[in-house]
Amino acid sequence: MTKSGLANKITASFIIVSVLAVIATSLIMLLMTRQQFSTYIDNYNQVMLDQWAPIISDYYSQYGSSGLQEYLQANTTGSGNATGRRRHGSMPMGMGIRQGQRLIVADANNIVVADTQGLLTGQPAKLDSLHLSSRELLIDNQPRATLYIISPLGSGLSSLENQFVARLTINTVILAIFIGLIALILGLVLGKRISSPLAALSTAIHQLANGQLDERLSLQGDREFMELGRDFNLMAQKLDDVEKNRRRLTADISHELRTPLTFLRGQLEGMQTGSIPLDVENIALLQDEVIRLSHLVKELDNLSLVENRAVSLNLSRFPLSELLEHLTPVSLAMQDKGISYSIDIDSAITEIYADRDRLLQILLNLLSNAMQHVEQGGQVTLSIKQHRNHLQFAVADNGRGIPPENLPHVFERFYRVDDSRNRREGGMGLGLAIARGYVEAQQGKIWVESSTGCGTVFYFTLPQE
Repeated sequence: MTKSGLANKITASFIIVSVLAVIATSLIMLLMTRQQFSTYIDNYNQVMLDQWAPIISDYYSQYGSSGLQEYLQANTTGSGNATGRRRHGSMPMGMGIRQGQRLIVADANNIVVADTQGLLTGQPAKLDSLHLSSRELLIDNQPRATLYIISPLGSGLSSLENQFVARLTINTVILAIFIGLIALILGLVLGKRISSPLAALSTAIHQLANGQLDERLSLQGDREFMELGRDFNLMAQKLDDVEKNRRRLTADISHELRTPLTFLRGQLEGMQTGSIPLDVENIALLQDEVIRLSHLVKELDNLSLVENRAVSLNLSRFPLSELLEHLTPVSLAMQDKGISYSIDIDSAITEIYADRDRLLQILLNLLSNAMQHVEQGGQVTLSIKQHRNHLQFAVADNGRGIPPENLPHVFERFYRVDDSRNRREGGMGLGLAIARGYVEAQQGKIWVESSTGCGTVFYFTLPQE
């Protein structure tokens, strides 16, 4: 959706909703007004019945239906001759009917004997009107006739009432136009305010999809758009990091494979030509390179298991001494480098509940990482402490530490604080990522604390229940 298209739709929506709201409100007001007028007419008819019923009953008891037609016309509309008025007298002062109202009198046989409009006289009283009020006329306490007052809505409304409804309709149209103009202005302003950030986001997404991973957004305005911009930048940064890691992985694997393969190829070619003697020492060198390649493949396989959450666990209780025994090669390697290695374990800990092989791999990775970052004469300490229902492991060193900006990334795959040093020492940046995966697979937590020049401590916990 283009920027202008979205803005136009928002503007149109504002106009439609606003105009419909005005029309709906006006229709409700119109209906309520007409209902009030209708109720007023019905009430007025009842008042008229109260006034006319005794007069016509009195007339009917004295004269019957004879002359009633002329009497009503003479005393209500002023039409017809004055015979009825002179013969039977006039109605009391103040009596009368409103314009459009109609009086009809039907006898006991439902035959119209009087009609102020003179249309139904002598015919059966088949009346159908929107506003019809009636009352039986009692003569000597016997129903002898029926008085009807008809007030059709259209004609029953006075001219003032009709003018009010007409003005209300006109004002509704004017108000709808006015509200529509306001909605148009608001729609244009808000449409631009909403569509501009979305258009910028759409452009940035297209650029990101085309491989421009350095694209970033700076959305201003409402808090939601600012958060959207931050989320986009975070996503773009992660994609950029993934791409850099992918390139680094390609370079690392190429480097790690090229060196041993080149060495193996050279050694084997030399043995074939006889320039390199086929003895135990040279075969041992070939075996070391094969072991190095096997270790690389194993690390990549372990990383794949961790990332796919497919790590299989064999949880059991085993003696602490068994774990420490398997760590002996690392302590010997540290001694060879002139690094002091110590152990600090609570005396109450004799058994550990965990996957032994995974735990051993975690500790080997952390200790190897510490050994790589400690100079000769440095110190590495392994501690295990009991904390209620879990054990806390810690691997501490007094090496050069990790810069604060690198701390959030140390557990990411292929991440290395010092590329040149780790590559020279054979590290690919997989050990800590694998360690984190193994810890989390056993429902534990792992974290790091470090400061430049003051050493580093890696902590992790494992539940014991």
